[in-house]
Amino acid sequence: MGNYRDIEYEFIERTLKLIAQYESDFHRYPFEEQYNYTLLLNCLLGIIVLPKERVSSYIPNPRITNDLKNQMGLVDSVISPNYTKLRDLILGLRNSIAHFSVEIRSNSDDFLIDNIIFKMPADEGGFEIANFQSSELLPFIRYYADWIKHNLKEYR
Repeated sequence: MGNYRDIEYEFIERTLKLIAQYESDFHRYPFEEQYNYTLLLNCLLGIIVLPKERVSSYIPNPRITNDLKNQMGLVDSVISPNYTKLRDLILGLRNSIAHFSVEIRSNSDDFLIDNIIFKMPADEGGFEIANFQSSELLPFIRYYADWIKHNLKEYR
């Protein structure tokens, strides 16, 4: 693939395509070598951090309601009540990702990934920003990334 014409839009788009490419191939690997959550955490750079750093005015800012959470695929995930607007949540997630204040939790002895918890860095309080059910992080990321891409195309 060639150089970027619109790095902000294309980096988000390419990050989503990278996830989709992996999804189409990961079944070829034994379970122990399937790194879908590692890839997803790496891809948060392109979907959460880059937009905040480069095009923050295009980050949607609706109130976080149960209806919006459901639209984004967040049925069982928990967002801290400190975050009532989506842009504030994204800024919090950005800080968590950039400082790798991320915790992975397993609810059983088999050490499968059940929860991905984003926290404020310790020097900023260390409180939980969001506790995502592992199965809900990718739908959230896709929904949010599509929203950013739409805003970039529509309003820029």
